[in-house]
Amino acid sequence: MTEFDKLLMELRLESKRLENRGKPPVISPDVAQTAEFTFSNFSPLGHAGDSGSLLLARYKRDPQKRYVVKHAYTDCACNEYVYTKLAQAMAYTMPEAVLFRLSPAEKRGCFKTEYIIGIRYLDVEIESPSYAQIRKMAVNWREYFSFRGMYAIFGEEDGLETPLAKDGRIYRIDTTDAFPLNNYQLDMAGITRDLGAGNPHDFLKKQLLSSDFSNVLPKSRCDSILKACLEKDESCVSYYLEPFSRIQEIRNDYIDDFLNTLCYFYPDMIGEYLKRYISALKAQCADYLKEKR
Repeated sequence: MTEFDKLLMELRLESKRLENRGKPPVISPDVAQTAEFTFSNFSPLGHAGDSGSLLLARYKRDPQKRYVVKHAYTDCACNEYVYTKLAQAMAYTMPEAVLFRLSPAEKRGCFKTEYIIGIRYLDVEIESPSYAQIRKMAVNWREYFSFRGMYAIFGEEDGLETPLAKDGRIYRIDTTDAFPLNNYQLDMAGITRDLGAGNPHDFLKKQLLSSDFSNVLPKSRCDSILKACLEKDESCVSYYLEPFSRIQEIRNDYIDDFLNTLCYFYPDMIGEYLKRYISALKAQCADYLKEKR
């Protein structure tokens, strides 16, 4: 971590403490304290990947309770947490996610940002199964096409990772490359001090909350991904379209709740932006379904 990165992290932590000052203590099963875990380097494929260096967290009271931890970039925790909560509400198979809070006495220097997410460790049978293997071995093979549908809905561009676990199920993992928020925006969103060219927080708040949400679901891209799915299996259409329907059923109070938890870590305006984005996404998924049915 460079000295500039350390400065940005300190400024974000300072402004977040001030923003949280009037809030009640966060109480959520999605939040864990770093002091309750040990952390070690983790590189399952021999390289860090797009999420940067990874850690393996073990719960001190039960070392079998493990999480793969992302911490190197400011977008990982935000995007993967929101994706996980939405996918879980739609009843799709994703490992649980927790947001780690830096404990008051935390002195370990293994975290590159204060935005730290843990994804439940999976005992993997096949890291990158082919569709033929998924079709033959996965009890939830139909979700492969639903995962493709979510990939389209949430604007992902990175590879679709669906490892086959030893429990016989495929899981959707590595979803940092979702949603329109990028790493630079989240680097700077929590900076409330003037860095010489104005206040980054105020600039980004104005930019994000005035965003055009009229085309958050490009229909041509959804059609293109559906076409690729049909090339694998002609029976895929209903499974692919299923998340376009299920996302509309997610209650607004559920969305408010997990975004409220997110905003104990990220600036409140990030939660407001994501609330508007998800609302627009739900409406446009409804429109897309009308065209397809």
